[in-house]
Amino acid sequence: MTPSLVIATLVVAAVLSVWAGVLAARDQLPGKPFLQGLFVLQGVLFAQLGYLLYLLGGGERPAETGAFAAYMILSLLLVPGGLALSADERSRYGTLTLLVALLAAMVIEWRMIGTWR
Repeated sequence: MTPSLVIATLVVAAVLSVWAGVLAARDQLPGKPFLQGLFVLQGVLFAQLGYLLYLLGGGERPAETGAFAAYMILSLLLVPGGLALSADERSRYGTLTLLVALLAAMVIEWRMIGTWR
């Protein structure tokens, strides 16, 4: 895994998590800039997937291949899943759902680093 993509993922997810926390505290719904930030995060995750497939094609392997593959798939599904659940609940709890999805994405990213070594 490349450190620059990992740092980018963690930074974008952390900024969006703080933003979602502020929105939930103010009882506001996420706006267009927040959703654009989610798309940026998803783009970084797909870029990471592309780079990891390149590394796998070159012969590098994670220490725990099954766990790593599960974490990668889950990281790609968490943001859209959280967004879909939050769109259904147009209140503070929908924003909190996004917050939990973003925090989980950061934890999964951290676990992916551990399984790659």
